[in-house]
Amino acid sequence: MALLLPTSIVLIVVVGLFCTYLIKIRNSLYLGALANLSLLVLLLFLVQLISVLNSQSWGIILGVAVFIVGALVFLGLALSFVFFFINAFVVWKREGYSLSSSLTMLSGIVVVVVDILYFTNPSFGPKPLQSAVTTFLTLLIAYVLLTVWNTISSMLLYRLYFPKKDKDYIIVLGSGLIDGYKVGRLLGNRIDKAIDFYQDQLKATGKHAKLIFSGGQGGDELLPEGEAMQKYALEHGISKSDTLVEGKSVNTLQNLQFSRAIIEKDSGRDDNQVIFVSNNYHTLRAGVLARKLKFAAVGVGAPTPFYFLPNAVIREHLALLVMNKRSNLAIIGLILLIAIGAGLLQYFIPGETLK
Repeated sequence: MALLLPTSIVLIVVVGLFCTYLIKIRNSLYLGALANLSLLVLLLFLVQLISVLNSQSWGIILGVAVFIVGALVFLGLALSFVFFFINAFVVWKREGYSLSSSLTMLSGIVVVVVDILYFTNPSFGPKPLQSAVTTFLTLLIAYVLLTVWNTISSMLLYRLYFPKKDKDYIIVLGSGLIDGYKVGRLLGNRIDKAIDFYQDQLKATGKHAKLIFSGGQGGDELLPEGEAMQKYALEHGISKSDTLVEGKSVNTLQNLQFSRAIIEKDSGRDDNQVIFVSNNYHTLRAGVLARKLKFAAVGVGAPTPFYFLPNAVIREHLALLVMNKRSNLAIIGLILLIAIGAGLLQYFIPGETLK
């Protein structure tokens, strides 16, 4: 039983940190990392518990469960290119050809290349070079998969937010307009979600929240997105007195910055209860940006068509990598050093002959 005590303590600490982030600090990428770490420590705890109890049947059950999950994950990764290719054609058909709509196709191509390298294990050059390249690619792929999994986990957990009906302001984050002036389906879903919360709060507490429609005018747009969004809301029964427009922002960071300035000017105070609304795939990144700005606002996600989600999740993951480029470059540098070390170790192994 003494073996279980350290693991139990670690499990309690990690789960406690996860719950703290989930409840109080959810605008963070650590949300998914802590959840996955909690699962790993829990698995280690169960293995130790089964060992202490000397239960062969439970050991077999746990082993089979881990094997099945591992096999499904491996097959899913190896064959994911099939889904990526199919999804790419669906997105192209509905959204048109562009770099942003081709991310699933590019991901499928990368998976195919990785599968070929993994299953054929081609040999080239001296053994130290082979060892260095193999180590670098293996660790890099593992790191990419880990960050992708943590991002997806954080996105899913971020959605477990049910705001109190006490909000003073609801910020609706903008996105592109159709034909330069019309609210499309994705943006319409955001506004509808905000309107639903506005009406639910009004019905439950009688409190009028103000909706802030945030989005500037793109080069191919006939008016600022914020104005088009306000018009959409007015057509759906919202009183103009309960709306504000932010029409200068060109990205998510400015959406939040400029909207906060409007809130402080409108209310004359800085302790307002605020939420923002975006599509469910985008709320995590917007939340991370809000935390960087020290803006106490948490996101509520609007539904997104399923066919669009894979492409959107890949885009969000890349954006989050860029947001944290220094730490990611540092880790890639560390991986490179480890790979070089593996190559040098292979070079100095006694009895090995260079090819």
